[in-house]
Amino acid sequence: MKKNKTTAALAKLNLAALALTGVMQDANAGRVEENYDSGFQYGHYSESGNRMSIDIFDMAVSAPIGKNMTFSGSAVRDVISGASPLTNQKNAQGQVHQVLSGASGNAKTSPCGSSICDQRDGVNSALTYFFDNAALNFGGGFSQEQDYTSRFANSNLSWDFNKKLTTLNLGGSVAFDVVEPTNMNRDCSTAKNNADCHKTSQQYLLGVTQIIDKDSLVQLNMTYNYSDGYLSDPYKTVWFYNGNNVSDIQSDKRPRQKTQFAWLAQYVRNFEGLNNAALHVDYRFATDDWGVNSHTTELSWHQPVGPGWQIIPRFRYYSQDQADFYSAVFSGSHKDYTAYSSDYRLAGFGAISGGLKLAKTFTELHKSIEQMKLQAGVEYYDHSAAYQLGGNNSGNFADFSYYLINASINLKF
Repeated sequence: MKKNKTTAALAKLNLAALALTGVMQDANAGRVEENYDSGFQYGHYSESGNRMSIDIFDMAVSAPIGKNMTFSGSAVRDVISGASPLTNQKNAQGQVHQVLSGASGNAKTSPCGSSICDQRDGVNSALTYFFDNAALNFGGGFSQEQDYTSRFANSNLSWDFNKKLTTLNLGGSVAFDVVEPTNMNRDCSTAKNNADCHKTSQQYLLGVTQIIDKDSLVQLNMTYNYSDGYLSDPYKTVWFYNGNNVSDIQSDKRPRQKTQFAWLAQYVRNFEGLNNAALHVDYRFATDDWGVNSHTTELSWHQPVGPGWQIIPRFRYYSQDQADFYSAVFSGSHKDYTAYSSDYRLAGFGAISGGLKLAKTFTELHKSIEQMKLQAGVEYYDHSAAYQLGGNNSGNFADFSYYLINASINLKF
């Protein structure tokens, strides 16, 4: 009996470690969600230097179907405006600087008052069937914005064994995307750009979670990602120079395949003497055949501070190497290269971020409402070439920061 209580006590701590992008673990084996659940979240994202600003609206629901099945669904709307890096150029002194969209002034023609104005709408749903020691999940969804459409499907199997002290997770997903650029002078569907605007992505996950004792668990995940098709950014250009003189200007051109492996390790420790606080320690390493190796370390502390209250501070560090075909600007002609990109996201850089979340859970509010949970949080992120592991002398022209604030409400009936 003691071991079964241990499993239940640590189940909630386990949830945060059970997801990677594209392969979501929505259920624990053998644990049926018997409540009707609904939630709404609002977030606001804003970059420094009058760059991108996004308002995020997210709604989710779940409901039991009989004794062994749960339905879940969600809808999201992102309202996007602002400016985005388009390319890098040299000035008369040979120094590289970043050029943003809207730099020439487009406020009169854009309904958002800037050169970028878009909206992304997405929906997804899933069914989970629970066995005594396993849960099987199938889901899918769709998202669309002005120039991008994505359709995806995923599945996940969670299996408890070893007296429910060990959980095996197997997951897979596939996405079919279509790019339809609005800048027709760089239409990716033309033969000149050697691309047909379609992209297919696959992701597979293998993970294991092991409860060590009544206060701690460890999780290990490995993911494999493969993308094929149009992987370039049709809105970004690459400038080629002979000395300080422009010799060529081309659209972003990347390989049409990408393979990535990633490993995640998480340790969760409960401290009963500190009002059942919990420490989460994560480390993730990823490597791909574009030459990008990345390291991510994250620490978070989940501290109950009173009846129903919880405060969660968080710190995260990220570092990556530049892609093999990246350069801020290039020398010579595009004919000298098989692939080329000046996208800052493919550069070598590091990032430091931190945040704070406050949550309050209310119970016994009404006979029809079992629980209400309110959450509010803030995060600050600082992106800098100087933060890269091993140092980076490429300059600070692409450095920026952002903040994210969010609030949510969740009801259980």
